[in-house]
Amino acid sequence: MNFSYFNFWVRNVVLYLFFCLLGLIAILMDKDHPIHEDGQALRAIFQGGMIVLIAHIQVYVHNVYLYKKYFSKNNWKYFFGIVLLFSSYFLINYFTPFRFVRNEEPVTMGISIFTVYLVGLGFYYTHKNILERNLLFKTELIERDEEIRHLKAQLNPHFLFNALNNLYGTALTDPAETPDKILELSDLLRYQIESSKRERVSLDEEVQFIRKYLSYEQNRNPKLKIDFETDISSGLSSISPMLFMPFIENAIKYSAHTDHPFCFLSIHSDKKNLEFKMRNNFTEDGRKFSGTNTGISNTKKRLELTYKNKHELLISDANKVYSVELSIKL
Repeated sequence: MNFSYFNFWVRNVVLYLFFCLLGLIAILMDKDHPIHEDGQALRAIFQGGMIVLIAHIQVYVHNVYLYKKYFSKNNWKYFFGIVLLFSSYFLINYFTPFRFVRNEEPVTMGISIFTVYLVGLGFYYTHKNILERNLLFKTELIERDEEIRHLKAQLNPHFLFNALNNLYGTALTDPAETPDKILELSDLLRYQIESSKRERVSLDEEVQFIRKYLSYEQNRNPKLKIDFETDISSGLSSISPMLFMPFIENAIKYSAHTDHPFCFLSIHSDKKNLEFKMRNNFTEDGRKFSGTNTGISNTKKRLELTYKNKHELLISDANKVYSVELSIKL
């Protein structure tokens, strides 16, 4: 059983008990009420419970079967319905001991019944507002998940496109190394495809993949100087998969146009925070003709969707050194 606000029975039982408690407090404060007389307590409590129950049913019938279905759509049906409902409630108040107010004046009874419907209508609009907000929240959540899946789907061909370009270069310059490169690439693609099906992966898995990728690039370009530093206190931390790869891919690609390419990376993490830092050199001409920055743009969107208000991304490119600093609250 779902014990939440959105369960019909849970919501109505809690509301009923709340008004019972409110009514009990009110009659206890009334020194002239029969509850203070000897032997009348249980009778008064039963009578009070019945009064609240009748009021609850009246409000429910009005809100759900009259107001919601006919008000402003078929005003004649609503009018006749409210007259019948009001009359039945008035007769219960007039001829039975379960009256909402102790005063037996018909005008006072009519005003008290009108007040019950009015308060009930206030609860109806509050409940409607909560349902609409919940629906909006769920819709936004679904849209966010769809967008993340779309961005991940774009990442797959983007990574593959870069890898095949690199493989093409290897086939031209060093054909004997091509089979080994294909095997390494196969291993990288396996993780890349499998991780893209998951919402999160462990930080350890992601770091191992980055090491393999850097090793693959290092073998492909011996001139490339790579320094990868990690300090991960908790292997249980998890992150969105392939989150750093667009930065790393671009760093490798852009620095390749320089005479002394380098790429320095660090990933530090404790149980609450993760810091990713990266620096690489580049040439203006190399960066201008090397890509469309689709991967970086997608990563910014993924960060906004996955770690909204929980991340800070700083990117700078001063003195032909490209720097990325990404902080995430896990």
